[in-house]
Order: sequence, then structure tokens, then C-alpha cells
Amino acid sequence: MWDFHIIWEAQIYTRTVHKGHCTPLEALTGDTIDISEWTELEFYDLVVYWDNRDGEAGQSIGRWLGPSHHIGSALCYYILTEKTTVLSRTSVQHITKEDFETYEMKERARIYHESLNRNIDAECANEEDDADFITDDVALPIGYQENEGESFGPEDIPDVDEMIDTENART
Repeated sequence: MWDFHIIWEAQIYTRTVHKGHCTPLEALTGDTIDISEWTELEFYDLVVYWDNRDGEAGQSIGRWLGPSHHIGSALCYYILTEKTTVLSRTSVQHITKEDFETYEMKERARIYHESLNRNIDAECANEEDDADFITDDVALPIGYQENEGESFGPEDIPDVDEMIDTENART
């Protein structure tokens, strides 16, 4: 999920005026930037999306992860499902305050979060099981050493202070 957030932050940054009178993306391309897909939702907002055209029956709850530029049409968004999968959907709507105040929506959001947490915990448990397999057979590159409790790196690299002759330096 963090990779989606980093991308979202970078895309927001390129569409925001910092110094001068235009955004970095506008300075690069010369085009006025359309920000309509960035204005209604915030990263990780709770949203409803539709999986099919059956109206309310196909409505699901998810978390908004940003615009999906490479999949789907305009205003297509990445959605985090309760199964920790990421979908691209164009039929996405922010859950309003009035909708969220209903018992039904609160219950659906509670069930979504419980399922999401359970699935994230299951994925983390699988990653811990794989940790020995992933790091067990990785050999260090030639010229590297590993000391217990210390980080590893190339041998015998002098410190920067050892490389600079400060006594004969001009000021």
C-alpha cells in the first residue's frame, strides 16, 4: 500500500505550485494540468464502488489509493478491497457524512475493516514464514563482510576525515 501512497504524493507534488506561477508538470509539458481526478478524494478515503451494473447489489466498500492512469478510462481509481487486493474502478463514490451516520453503513464499514485487518495479518504471517527462505541463501558480494550486530559493507574504506588533509587545507 505504501507504494501507492508514494506515487500519490509524487503526483500531487508535480501538480502543486511551489515557486513561480505554474506547477512543475506544467513547466515540463507546457500544458495546463487537469486536476479533477485529485480534488474529490483523499488518499485512503473510505469509498463505495460497484463491481457490476446491478445497482445496490453490486456495491462494495473499499479504500481509495489514487488515480489509475494506466488502466481504464478517465477518472478510474485504484481501490483497496477487504481481501487486500487492488482493483481499478471508474464507478467510485465518496461515502458522505450523512451516509456514514446510518447504522447499515457503519456496520458495513466495521465488517470491511475487520476483514481487511484479518487479511493483512494473514499476509504478514506468510511473510514471516518466508523470511528464512528469502534471506537464508543470499551470499554477500565479493569484498563485503558481515560482523554480528553491525551493518556490512566494503572492507577497508577510509573515513572521509582520513582522506582530507586538513592541516594543509586553504581557508
